[in-house]
Amino acid sequence: MINNLSKICAAILLVSSAANANEQTVYQFPEVQSASVAQLHMLEKDSVEYWQRVSGKELKRGVPVFVNQAEHFIRIAPKARFESGEVFKPRDLQLDKFSVSDANAQQLPMHAIAAREQMQNAGFTDGSVGLKLGQVNAKAMLKTSQALNDNDTYLVHVIEKGSRNALHAKTQFKVNDQQQRVGMQLSMGQKRVKDNEVQLSLYSPEGEQLDVRYENGEAVFTYPLETLGAANGYYELEANVETKVNGQTVKRSIKMPFVNSSQTITMDNAKVTALGNNQYQAWVPVQVTDSGRYAIRATLTGKGDKGERVKLATVEVAKQIDNYDQFMMPFSVSKAVKAPFELVDIELTDQTRMLKFAQGQ
Repeated sequence: MINNLSKICAAILLVSSAANANEQTVYQFPEVQSASVAQLHMLEKDSVEYWQRVSGKELKRGVPVFVNQAEHFIRIAPKARFESGEVFKPRDLQLDKFSVSDANAQQLPMHAIAAREQMQNAGFTDGSVGLKLGQVNAKAMLKTSQALNDNDTYLVHVIEKGSRNALHAKTQFKVNDQQQRVGMQLSMGQKRVKDNEVQLSLYSPEGEQLDVRYENGEAVFTYPLETLGAANGYYELEANVETKVNGQTVKRSIKMPFVNSSQTITMDNAKVTALGNNQYQAWVPVQVTDSGRYAIRATLTGKGDKGERVKLATVEVAKQIDNYDQFMMPFSVSKAVKAPFELVDIELTDQTRMLKFAQGQ
């Protein structure tokens, strides 16, 4: 009974204070954990939509919309703007004030899809409206006669569900610190998107817009990125593409997140000691480049009767580290195995900056 209680206690979250002056946190999983899934290094996405911000003045004058198939949806939504520390909310939109015309100012058919009240019932509580063109493949101008403020901002969002002209993007997800060129392949079918067909924007995790340009299939940053990790969110590349397909203008937008990464923690060889009574202790020396809270997760192994390597238990330890330090990892196991004892499936985590690193051992 006492032995069973000891095993249960070893599998719950505890703060080890006797052996660790800086109060490292130790957790032994109830079951051996599988190795972590391989980290994402490349990201691929498709888009059959585009969006653009326009002013109230532009919306009253007329904004071109590009639609090439009958199955589509156009949503126009007010967007709040910030000036001098204040938030300005534009007026809600009135669907009956919208109209569509061609390049010669001749009115084109338009189908009302959803007024503001219907959009609210569908979960859009931002004062937006939805509509659909009655004629496609024409140079359509969308405008409103509503009395909007010139400086207010609105989002025009066009979706062509099931379109054959999907924009495909493939980008690097994990970017090395100080790297200023990131591969960003943009294509539409067999057609590679040209540099002059791309308008590229870069946003920091804090929402700040940064300088960037698109050049030979790469996003080129004017300055090195400053924020490490994903504690405040991801960096984001936004590509707005305008190209020609079979003589028709096709517009697409896509957002590709990525993380700015650096190896902030490294480890030396771990040493495992058998304490007896199926208790083991591993010491893992580490060094960090930036102060913060770090963690290690690893599985203890030993040799079975036939010489096979047996996974015994998985433990995770976290603590504050400022420079050189070591993790003390206690293991309590239920199987009797033989030496040598080794750690496998090692994963180091920078919890302050939310970065993970797989580590061979």
